[in-house]
Amino acid sequence: MRVCHFLLCGLLNIVVGLLCLCGGPGGQNVNKVNTKVDMRFNVTNAYWLNDRIRERIMQMEKNRINKDGEIVISSTKTRTQKGNIDDALAKLQAIIDVASYVPPPPSEEQKKKIAKMAAIGEQKRLKSKKALSDKKAFRRSRDSWD
Repeated sequence: MRVCHFLLCGLLNIVVGLLCLCGGPGGQNVNKVNTKVDMRFNVTNAYWLNDRIRERIMQMEKNRINKDGEIVISSTKTRTQKGNIDDALAKLQAIIDVASYVPPPPSEEQKKKIAKMAAIGEQKRLKSKKALSDKKAFRRSRDSWD
């Protein structure tokens, strides 16, 4: 489910990209052309994102967010600048998609199954408590035999 898929087109105006030399595929081309993409996306200033989505991104990607509130995404996957820019945008889109996913509510059948499992668990708990209580009661009654 791609909630924010339409944003990719306008995303190029919001992200800051930096191109530099890198290793990776491309042969001699990598020594001549700046193909590595370091893309910075400021999550805190992304006013067009829902607050819940923004908070989830901040929580899920906390190790990749710098002190300015920017996610730094790098790409050296292809030998072309455009390919790496597209790859970095796809990574950003994947982050937004994962953060915006809302699981569907459980169906009536699932609710019944959950309630049934909870009742079975409660019965097992009470049965084990009763067994422990009986064992302790038996021990107390044996003391009077002395």
